This record gives sequence, structure tokens and C-alpha cells, in this order.
Amino acid sequence: MDAAGLAAVIAAVVGVLGTLASAVLTQRRGDAARREERELTERTRREDRAEARRAAARTELRASYVALNTTARQYLTALKDQAHALRREPPDPAAAEAAATAVETARAEFRQRYAEAQMTVPDAVLDRTSRANRRLGALYGALNRIAHGTARPGEDLSSCFAAVDTAWDGLAELRRTMRADLGITDPDDPDGPDGPDGPDGPDEG
Repeated sequence: MDAAGLAAVIAAVVGVLGTLASAVLTQRRGDAARREERELTERTRREDRAEARRAAARTELRASYVALNTTARQYLTALKDQAHALRREPPDPAAAEAAATAVETARAEFRQRYAEAQMTVPDAVLDRTSRANRRLGALYGALNRIAHGTARPGEDLSSCFAAVDTAWDGLAELRRTMRADLGITDPDDPDGPDGPDGPDGPDEG
């Protein structure tokens, strides 16, 4: 084979090898692109699932806060109504008994929500909830003792009404902490919905 023929063969071989190499590289690039696409799709799916779990947890927490706030307010309202019933002149045993029954119902509902909160809410909210629970429990005990004629020194209806006001303040603080945890309001804003100067501040009783 002369030089020209050899050169032609070499050129043909190089051409074939180049074509094969190009095909291999194209295949590899395609495989890499598809792999990256699959990884991106899977990562997006994982992120979507994680976001869905976070959203579900946030919705569940919000529902827990709503229930806790509602039952605490109902419990305190029932205690206030019991204090009013015990203050009636002349005494009305039937009204006092009905008020006491309403207190027991509201107390049971609040205690259930409080027990759930102990296992689900963050520390800041749990601290406020525990304070509210102690205040409500102390008021409940005082009214029970007054109703049964076993009041301790310093326990009377005047002190109970003062405790009602203090408890409302505590519930406003609790509500403000829950709203802050949900990112709804600034816990330090005095003009916020639950701030002392806000529309839902501690002015109930």
C-alpha cells in the first residue's frame, strides 16, 4: 500500500473513531442531563413533601392554639359567672349550682386542651399556658371553698373578682405569645390586637 492509500485508511479510521467518540460523549452528556433532571425532580418532590408536612404541622398548631384560647376563655367566663351567682342577694342556690356545673364542664374541656398543649406547643407558649392554668386553678379552688363555706383567710368574692381581672390579663399574654409564634403579630407591640393598648387587650372582666 502506497503512502496515499495508507493516509486514506488512517483518515478513515480517525473519522470513524471521531464519530464513535462523539456519539459516546453525546450519550454521556445525555445520561448526565437525564440524571441531573431526575435528581432535581426527586429533590423538588422531597422539598414539596417537607413543605407539606410543615404546613400541616402549622395548621395543626394553629388549631391547637384556637382550641386552647377558646376553652381558656370559656373556663374563665364560667368562673366569673359563678362569682356573680355566689354574690346574688338574696342567695339563689339553683343559680349557684348551675354556675358550678358550667364551671366543671368548661374546666374539663380546658384541662384536656392543656394536657394536649403540654406535648405539642413550644416552651414560650407552654410557659404562658402554665401560668394561665395556675391562675385559673387558684380561682377555681377559691370559688369552690367560698361556695362550700370553707374559704381560707383572705378569700372572698372581692378577691375573686380581682383574680378574674388578673386572669384575663394572663390570657391576653398567652394569646399574644401564640400569635407571635404563628408569625401573626409582634409580641412587644403595645398597640397590637392583644397588647395592653390594643382592641383585644386585657380589658375583659
